[in-house]
Amino acid sequence: MIYVIAGQTATGKSETAIKLAQVMNAEIISADSVAVYRKLDIGSAKPSQIERANIPHHMIDVLDLDEPFNVAIFQEEARRLIKEIKSREKNVIVVGGTGLYIKALLYDYRFEKEPDMEIERDESTETLYSLLRNQDPLTAETIHPNNRKRIIRALNSFEYHNKTRNELNQKQKDTQIIDAKVFFLHGDRNKVYKRINERVERMFEMGLETEVCDLYREDRNIFEYNSMNSIGYREFESYFNKEIDREQLIALIQRNTRRFAKRQMTWFKNQQPAIWINIDEESAFDVIVKEIKLPV
Repeated sequence: MIYVIAGQTATGKSETAIKLAQVMNAEIISADSVAVYRKLDIGSAKPSQIERANIPHHMIDVLDLDEPFNVAIFQEEARRLIKEIKSREKNVIVVGGTGLYIKALLYDYRFEKEPDMEIERDESTETLYSLLRNQDPLTAETIHPNNRKRIIRALNSFEYHNKTRNELNQKQKDTQIIDAKVFFLHGDRNKVYKRINERVERMFEMGLETEVCDLYREDRNIFEYNSMNSIGYREFESYFNKEIDREQLIALIQRNTRRFAKRQMTWFKNQQPAIWINIDEESAFDVIVKEIKLPV
């Protein structure tokens, strides 16, 4: 049995997991596609170094920005870590808000091999993006129209498999193969949105802009990397291109994060059975302790 703490952004998943790990001899596996990267610290809301020193965390700060990471890589590494942690007779807590990562870990998901070759194209980026929108519109929505490298990679994948990303995902088996208790933290929509807005403001107070500016000075190609396609980082490309000002940048990150929180609710309602915990009505820690019958 493993324990999964999922939930909307800004509902206290990490704090709950750390508190729980302290009383149940557990280690934490991060199911976050951003925290896995070094140097993406503030925008990913990683646990602090002190928190990680007290409780072992895995899959945080393990990749450079230009290294690939996706749900298939996460699935393989997380399953390996579960075996390793359990071999030390410790409990496992998986923490993350991305539904596909959680489901791929727990269920019999088998991913198609991606093409190894990097094929350059002669067409303009605008033409390539238009082609991708015609071939695989759902994938196109997840890629910035100026991100030539990712557009070409997505086109290569479509042409290699002759299937869209959605069609590939539909082949997955809805059979759970890892025993787990899944908890989903949520709250009143207006309160969650308020917490999101405040958290984004705190990130800027903590130096998010400086963090991204430093990365951009080091490598002007950073926005071509998958690592920078996440909310809280990808919006800076428009800011650096002077398409939006700082106030609009903050508002854009807040809006995109609120939209993501809404998608998290939709995913878990329709795709992933879980024990739902309304953090406005009860303590997530207390509910989980009671649910797993943990003496504290």
